Amino acid sequence: MNYDIVATILAINPNAPFILEGDNYADIQWMDENIPMPTEEECVQKAAELAYQEEVNEYKRQRAVEYPSYADQFDQIFHEGIDAWKATILDVKRKYPKQVMQPEVLEERKKKALEDLNGE
Repeated sequence: MNYDIVATILAINPNAPFILEGDNYADIQWMDENIPMPTEEECVQKAAELAYQEEVNEYKRQRAVEYPSYADQFDQIFHEGIDAWKATILDVKRKYPKQVMQPEVLEERKKKALEDLNGE
């Protein structure tokens, strides 16, 4: 699995004391022996979780592109009323329904990430 090791470690521990001297797990220099360094397994599982979260959040990006600008929304409210505005917003929400992470999908992706790491 190819992933951003810095983002992954910081997602595990935002205050992680490390230096990355290359581009993979073996290139991490941990700077504080009192803070446990995440294992490579923990890193690939967190990376799988972060990738899944990005996929799930795609609906938010799609909605943001489709919503009218705030100025247009306020103008619609002023000229057509709240109900017309709600209908406009609801059309976009229906077009791009809210997505949530499914625990069973997340666990399967983490399992696959570990299998890929171990060459299974």
